[in-house]
Amino acid sequence: MTTTAHTSAIGMLVGEADAGSPPAGLLDESAKREIRRASLTAVCVPGYQVPFGSREMPVARGWGSGGLQVTLAVIGADDTVKVIDQGDDAGVNATNLRRLIAQTTRCGESADTREATVVQTRHRVPEEALGAQHVLVYQVPVPEPLRGVQKSVAECARMHAEGDYSAMWVSLYEDIVRNGMITASTGYPVLVGGRYVMATSPIPRWDVPRLHRSQHLNLFGAGREKRIYAVPPHTDVRPLTFDDVPFEVEHTPGAICKFCGSDDVYLVDAGTEGNLACSDTEWCARVQEQDADTAAHRRRAPMDLLPAPQARARRSTPPPEARTDERAESPRRTSTAGPEWALRVEGIGKVHGSGGAAAVPGTGPEHGTAISPATGAVVAAWDVSFDVAPGEALGVIGESGSGKSTVLRCAVGDEPATAGRVHLATVDDGMSDVLELPAAVRRRLRIGTMAVVHQDPAAGLDLRVSAGGNIAERLTAAGRRGYHDIRRRAAELLDRVEVPLARMDDPVHTFSGGMRQRVQIAKALATEPPVLLLDEPTTGLDASVAAGVLDLLRSLLAERDVAAVVVSHDFSVIEALTDRTLVMQLGRVVEQGLTDQLFHDPHHPYTQRLVAAARR
Repeated sequence: MTTTAHTSAIGMLVGEADAGSPPAGLLDESAKREIRRASLTAVCVPGYQVPFGSREMPVARGWGSGGLQVTLAVIGADDTVKVIDQGDDAGVNATNLRRLIAQTTRCGESADTREATVVQTRHRVPEEALGAQHVLVYQVPVPEPLRGVQKSVAECARMHAEGDYSAMWVSLYEDIVRNGMITASTGYPVLVGGRYVMATSPIPRWDVPRLHRSQHLNLFGAGREKRIYAVPPHTDVRPLTFDDVPFEVEHTPGAICKFCGSDDVYLVDAGTEGNLACSDTEWCARVQEQDADTAAHRRRAPMDLLPAPQARARRSTPPPEARTDERAESPRRTSTAGPEWALRVEGIGKVHGSGGAAAVPGTGPEHGTAISPATGAVVAAWDVSFDVAPGEALGVIGESGSGKSTVLRCAVGDEPATAGRVHLATVDDGMSDVLELPAAVRRRLRIGTMAVVHQDPAAGLDLRVSAGGNIAERLTAAGRRGYHDIRRRAAELLDRVEVPLARMDDPVHTFSGGMRQRVQIAKALATEPPVLLLDEPTTGLDASVAAGVLDLLRSLLAERDVAAVVVSHDFSVIEALTDRTLVMQLGRVVEQGLTDQLFHDPHHPYTQRLVAAARR
């Protein structure tokens, strides 16, 4: 921040307490310094949650120890504090907390927003316009916006680091599907500074627009989670919303405050049925006393964001006549300059245990073991190479433990390879080894370049989410932001894989195994990836269900110009889907060739056993 009006607040963040400052009281100087440093970091990186060494505060439950710590760290004797509890200045919590802060820091106290310099709030941004002289400190109950879609703290951190917010978009999609609108109120997700998704906890949607390019400094303190984050002045704060589903604030048509008659404020239940009142009690009192600029307030109120039912998306499956034939709208790719292959794997090897390449001697089919006699490590795969051209399907077959799935996991990046390289024609014209790319980049490749269909649908789907929502996850990750466009695309794909559109909005955990696999296939194809990897796509399915999935895959591969790799232990699956095949035993390729030739004239004894088993 460069504005001189924030000199006092910034000075408290970057400097030490004045020589004549009052006793530390609830918070000692070392704790204050730590919170100031965390707050300054949060100001420098808007929306980013900065950890700090929180301490227990001797205050009543519900007083917001995180907000209190931030307030005590940034306030000075020359400041004036105001405390809001759900919009009320005169409640027990607000009154006691205001007095506690004033007595501890010897600052002034007021219930008038115009007189305050530091406002600590639970649930509201004041209706009065805030300016450069204000610091608004929020008591935050739930700081992590991804908590509802991801329980792992480590995974949440990864998603923030990579800007991977597709799961958040899916939650909004599912909300619209269920309710015809986004119902999230407090904690509505916003994108801060074009980078970090932040929960606007604890404020309602009505206050969200006031964060965008605000004149004041916003500091959020979460004591339980030990996090501080900030929205500095003049920062872009955009609600997450689909392009064709407008953001709306809470509003009841015709509702007014029973006390002051205002209809351009955030209203709450006044205690008697049908009666509403201003949440901001100070503003309400001033309007009644004619001590408020109501015209200026109406200009800054979010009246243009009032609910518009006619513009909302409705829960509906796009009718068949509204859908286009996916095969017609997705023409086969034409060849261009570059490699003739879409995927190339060179010398992939994986050793579980110590030794690396030194563990390989003494292992493989000729030795009858995958366990290294030198180190005891397991050589799961070694020196496996192949390439696949657009429109071609390559099979990799072998018994359990042969290394076929290991090769696939290494190629896609789910498992680090001990040796070898992987090239994609769409990445640097096939020149770069994608295994050398950062993990975040490799994960991005799995959105639109290299899709995987797993043996267990639970590995490729979120079973809590609807069939359409799972496809929406892939499409939003690819950057699509049109709700109706996403639903049309999801309907096209589910129709193509023969999932009844009446089940489009049902959670996937209610589906049978075969139908789950079909949804997973639809999701994998959503972004038209040039490379498709299928790991045991029919294992675990009943024979009749597996036959249906095979028929589906056969037709899908025939109509798309994708390069497919199919891993299976069943030669009948490989024969049905692939053009060429690699046979693996104990981590090595023992035979390869055209699938038809291998099936009718196998040379290696191991291949002969596999073919004989398939013919039974």
